Order: sequence, then structure tokens, then C-alpha cells
Amino acid sequence: MTHADRIASYLRSIAPNGATNGEIARELQISPHQTVFARTRDLLLQGRAHNERRGREWVFYATDLPIPQQAAPESPLAQTVEGKSNLTPSEFEVLARNVVGAHYDARLLPGSVAGVRKKFDLVSTDQEVVGDAKYYTRVRGTGLPPAKFSVIAEHVWLLEKTRAPKSFLVFGNDREVPVMWLQRWGDLLSGIAFYFLTDSGELETLHDGKERRG
Repeated sequence: MTHADRIASYLRSIAPNGATNGEIARELQISPHQTVFARTRDLLLQGRAHNERRGREWVFYATDLPIPQQAAPESPLAQTVEGKSNLTPSEFEVLARNVVGAHYDARLLPGSVAGVRKKFDLVSTDQEVVGDAKYYTRVRGTGLPPAKFSVIAEHVWLLEKTRAPKSFLVFGNDREVPVMWLQRWGDLLSGIAFYFLTDSGELETLHDGKERRG
């Protein structure tokens, strides 16, 4: 039985109660902690679990969906081949929703902000936190991505128009894309935080969003 199946079975056994990643790790004696994080993430993506905030932690609950007869082999926490990630953009958005939501202590869902004709990926219910998730690679894995740079600039401009107290872009897959953008135009950036999120859920701040002063 895989770790994901063990966690799903445990969540069903304690239903309707739930458990945090830390509680699951202690109860099932799974280590390191990142393994549990990755597997609960997989269960969310598969629809075999759902979660909600409890203070500063996420609590996971069982769903009524059956466990597949043949579970796919578990992949490494951050399996990559020549810069390619094992997550799809939509899966990355779900991961970002959980991790960045925990970072801001807010529930983030797709939504719009009054006065801005754009549906953002990650918006808090009070619209105090607004952001978008981007899953980019460089041209043929090495070259500069001018089209993506233009899209990033457009999203920075749109986020500025929201006037949200906390706004951000979170990037996945290739860290060098946002890093190269910041190297060129980071001195003009104010009020928008840049993050890089690994497939294993590690969040790195590339730009804190604080206003730069000359």
C-alpha cells in the first residue's frame, strides 16, 4: 500500500474528523514531513481528500471517492527531467492555492476584483490578497522567453490596478524565468511580491513586494 493509500485510509478511519500533515506524519510514522505534504497534495488533486484552514494549518478530510484498484507508483517529491516538472499547470495552481494561502493565512480561490477585467487565479474572500500562478519554462530550456516576459509585465500592471494590500505572482517549474525578469525590471517593481514554488511545496520569496525607494 502506498503512502497516499495509507493516508486516505487513515482519513476515512477518523471521519468526520480530519488531521493536519503533522498529525498524519506522527500517526502513520511517515518521514520526512515533506513526504506527507506531497501525498496529501496528490490526494487533493485526485479528489480523494479535501481540506480547510484551522488556525495557521490545513486540515485534511476524507472524501467519499473510492480508492483506485491499482494506484500509480509514487513519484519522487520533486521529480524533474531537464527542467520539466511532473505537475500540470492546473495541478500547480491547486498546490499554489494551498501553500500561498497558508503563507498569507487566507483561503484563495479564482476570482475577480472590482474595476479590473481579469479573473485572477488566487483571490481571498475579502479581496485583500490577489495573485496569479505561472508555470513557465525558458525557450528550449535555455533561451530568454520574451513573450513570457511581456505576459509577466502585463500581470504586474493588472495586479497594481487591483490596489490589493497584498498582491503577488507565484512561479513554478523554472525558477530562472522570474529571476531573469527581476534582474531586468525588478528595480521598477513595487507592491507586487514574486515567489517561486517547488513541486514539493517549498515557497521561496524572490521579491518581497515592498516598495523600492531611490
